[in-house]
Amino acid sequence: MSWDDIIRPDLAPLAPYAPGLRASQVRERSGKDVVLKLSSNEHPCGPVPMAVEAMKAVLPRMNRYPDGGVNALRHKLADIHGVPFEQVVVSNGSNELLRLLAQVLIRPGDEIVYPWPSFVVYKMVADMFAATHVQVPLDGAFANDLDAILAAITERTRLVFLCNPNNPTGAIYGREAFAQFMDAVPPHVVVVIDEAYFEFATSADYPDGLDWFDGERPVVVTRTFSKIYSLAGLRVGYGFMPEPLVCAIDKVREPFNVNTVGQIAAYYSLDDHAEVRRRRQENQEQKVYLYSCFDRLGVSYVPSETNFVYFMTDRPVEVFEALLEEGVIVRDFGDAPALRVGIGTPEDTFMTIAALEAVAARLGSI
Repeated sequence: MSWDDIIRPDLAPLAPYAPGLRASQVRERSGKDVVLKLSSNEHPCGPVPMAVEAMKAVLPRMNRYPDGGVNALRHKLADIHGVPFEQVVVSNGSNELLRLLAQVLIRPGDEIVYPWPSFVVYKMVADMFAATHVQVPLDGAFANDLDAILAAITERTRLVFLCNPNNPTGAIYGREAFAQFMDAVPPHVVVVIDEAYFEFATSADYPDGLDWFDGERPVVVTRTFSKIYSLAGLRVGYGFMPEPLVCAIDKVREPFNVNTVGQIAAYYSLDDHAEVRRRRQENQEQKVYLYSCFDRLGVSYVPSETNFVYFMTDRPVEVFEALLEEGVIVRDFGDAPALRVGIGTPEDTFMTIAALEAVAARLGSI
């Protein structure tokens, strides 16, 4: 018996998602008591206090299944955003929602158009459902090149993934360019606007995807509680889409796919507007400090509308390893001449700058 004869052969070229290193792994290796994990774009603070108290209260009831329809959270999201309840979906992280969309829309040979480099899950879901990849390079500002994406659409295109702000670069496309893009997209294409980092965006030119959502046209907006709300460990994503798509997704999603603690935490997180504003402001301040360090060291970077910064280096592997020795975990992208560093607390930023300066001194440059 050979497992190669049993497991689907089309899975052979697929690669599993590679998570970043954990702090515990680097602590022993670097000898540092304090290790900064800045590789996964997690918020440095824990969940908001209201969510913590709500989670504690619900823990004794974990003998019961979750609300399979996630009704309370969906109603709250619908009320906040002025979208009908029937057009709101909550998922086990926004990753699951991207996969479910491909599962209900893609047939073998259909095309998925997406920017690159961008969120790796776009490539993964295309592989899962035997879609044809159409990767479109980013523009000169490291944002989604909407004109090039539009030119790449054909009659076989079923899905377009847009990441705004883009991960891993942090850049955005603007309102006018997006409006022109949406006016020109053919009606057979479902446009998925991935706004996992929208809460961090401060640019007046940032286009809110919901401004183009009417529940009729083939537009989907996806978001997450993993970032500014600090619920990455609970995996709660959500999206807005036309009701026929919601019904299709309900046919293929796992029963009880969003756990009870996650539902409760997300529900109460939405009430703490002051904390979200504080986190956005602190994130912006820490980015400015980090920019000043890169400027001082002569390191090029992409101005970011997110909680991370994409910076350039001709020696990504060497700089990645050198930062690990300083107790700072960043994200590498293979041979790409860049690394991504997350934004932490003011104390984290101080340590990150010290690590970057030490690496620059040791290597001569970054």
